[in-house]
Amino acid sequence: MCQLTDSRERSGVHVRALARRLLTVLVVSVAVGACSPEPSAQSSQSAPHALDWGVFVPDDQAGSSDLAVVTDMAGATPGYVLRFAAINDQVPLGALSAITAGGAVPILTLELWQPGAGPEQPAYSLRRILAGDFDSRLEAWARILADWGSPLILRTGHEMNSTFYPWSVRVNGNTAVESAAAWRHVREIFRRAGADNVAFMWCPDASADGLGDMAAAFPGADSIDVLGLDGYNWGEGDGRSWRSAAEIFGDSLAQLRRLDPRHDIVIAETAGVEGPRSGIDKADWIYGLFDYLATQDRVTGVVWFQAVKERDWRFNSSPQAQEAFRQSVAKHSGR
Repeated sequence: MCQLTDSRERSGVHVRALARRLLTVLVVSVAVGACSPEPSAQSSQSAPHALDWGVFVPDDQAGSSDLAVVTDMAGATPGYVLRFAAINDQVPLGALSAITAGGAVPILTLELWQPGAGPEQPAYSLRRILAGDFDSRLEAWARILADWGSPLILRTGHEMNSTFYPWSVRVNGNTAVESAAAWRHVREIFRRAGADNVAFMWCPDASADGLGDMAAAFPGADSIDVLGLDGYNWGEGDGRSWRSAAEIFGDSLAQLRRLDPRHDIVIAETAGVEGPRSGIDKADWIYGLFDYLATQDRVTGVVWFQAVKERDWRFNSSPQAQEAFRQSVAKHSGR
């Protein structure tokens, strides 16, 4: 019992430090501005360093989706909890407050679309965003989050270099120039609302096919507070193949560093599947994921997608995978 209390106290100290760092990022981003000299080019490799771990859990009532259960399985309190909301939803203040009270920083993915209707939604094209069609809703979100006041990472327009969403480049007639402009438009609405507690995460997809669109859609380092990157090991089948963490993220991390040489990078969504050797392959992949990211320059966090969706992405899909996750968090999170 004493050990559990000590662990919670250490976790609380760690998360408070994480929140302070987030607020520092916001202050520095404002102070630095576009006139600051660019840092020199950095190597992609660094000495092994700690990673803040986080998790997405769906609202499906499954035991493995209960944050307390997930925390127990992982052996540590997450530093981040990822949530999704559509633009016409109510601002989930209750859920955000619960995340904060539980000792984590929320990463809120705000999606401008009609959920479940697919990517071809012209009413949610980037041109409609730039025309101001959603300004009133965005202003409401900004005011409410500003009044709420706690540190929050806002992820909007994510995976813009994929073909998955109405805001994606090359979907609904969208262009990369419009993507960058729409990002800055949304960011400006939150700035005018005084939402100084909100850090903006620009988060492309780790796709080799999307590297060109990633670069073209980049809105500029001065409009970003933290970088994100999404990537998964889908395993074999459906035209896909098993990929290591380095194969998934290597090229995209290098691209992010070229585009923005100063901001922290968080792997905002990742997970892997079981392989032919049930339990063994996924466990090995999890060990490799954390070991790889812990040596990647400016990568400070990793968020696991704890859900059964297209695949069984959960880290507890087998006892071996769960133990690998638990050991990796203990080794690399410093929590």
